[in-house]
Amino acid sequence: MLGDIEMTFAAELRRRRDTMTLRELGRRAACSKSIISDLEHERRSPTIPIALSLDKALRADGTLVLLAQRQRASNETAQAATDSATDSLLQEWDDMWRRDFLKSAGAASAALTTSMGTLSLPAEGGRDLMDAHIALRAAHGRLDNLRGASAVYAHAVGHHQQIIAWHATATASEQQQISALAADTGGFVGFLTYDLGMAENAAAHYRNAATHARQAGDLSSCVNLIGQMSRILTDQGHYDRALALADRALHLAGTKAHPAVRSWVHAVRAHHHACLGDARTTQTDLATAWKLLNRADDGETPPYIGYLGPAELNKWTGHAMVRLGQKHQSFLPTGQKVLDEARATWPAAIVRGSAEVLTASARIYAARGDRDTAAHLASQAVSVATHTGSARNLRAALTALSG
Repeated sequence: MLGDIEMTFAAELRRRRDTMTLRELGRRAACSKSIISDLEHERRSPTIPIALSLDKALRADGTLVLLAQRQRASNETAQAATDSATDSLLQEWDDMWRRDFLKSAGAASAALTTSMGTLSLPAEGGRDLMDAHIALRAAHGRLDNLRGASAVYAHAVGHHQQIIAWHATATASEQQQISALAADTGGFVGFLTYDLGMAENAAAHYRNAATHARQAGDLSSCVNLIGQMSRILTDQGHYDRALALADRALHLAGTKAHPAVRSWVHAVRAHHHACLGDARTTQTDLATAWKLLNRADDGETPPYIGYLGPAELNKWTGHAMVRLGQKHQSFLPTGQKVLDEARATWPAAIVRGSAEVLTASARIYAARGDRDTAAHLASQAVSVATHTGSARNLRAALTALSG
């Protein structure tokens, strides 16, 4: 059928889609447009059920199915190596979690994540059901940004448990998409849990979400979740282990993970390096993060990293400069400049996140001797953190205010 012509699944999918929009093809194939985009950009390997759906929608007469079979066969060794690396990395996280967090896990906080009942869903929910769940996850994210984790936590946990129940009864053709959704909702619950001050439970949620991302074959999601794990470690003062985890995540990402995810992890790793006083590597990571940001807006940025933009990278640059400035004040002017820019351009809809920028700015101004401005910014951060119920941000803001 294919003759001697060498072609890849991704190239043939792009060729056959031609001018058809991702949304239209997704509707015809009962597949999300983000998955199709990942397939076209080789960020995801095609499963046979998805290849069948796309082949039928594009009237490819079996070409896409055959290419998917060839690709899966040729990628078997590489995929096994990736899976092994992912499993090893997740095991490393398990070891860190048991060593650093499990000993402090409290029954009261654990009850918050397990007391919700589950709702059984039909095994064949269809495209409309998947779209509804994706929309609900997006709505929860907007509410969190506006009102904070406490306003949405119980709903988000209940929603995630519905996805897990659906996953348990899903057909083989649904498994990959539901696993990807479970990784997203699980990672979101992990972030909410951490924002509410429960680091040990957040770590467990991120770990489970990363497992679902692996099951979905979603490398970008897995790398993002491991980056989130490393952030918890560095916030707890485990800088060396945080750096090691971020290193492994970026090695796993290679060039296949989405540029937005790689950009964010490089920015976070820059902060890890700064915590360890490595100015040179901090600046290298930040430069890479900004370079990747220029490639990130491809119209199909994964929703879980959709917040990434210049303001977010300025925030992380500021975090790094605060750390480096503790030993060398020459970094403080740069930190003040980027954090001023971050505050000026911070999205109005991300209310909760503004507390983090305000706190970092307060620290920069205090370090430069402007106590009045520092106190004003820290007071604003306390107000935002209190309004949004962010225990994590409130603790940091109060520390900056008292300092």
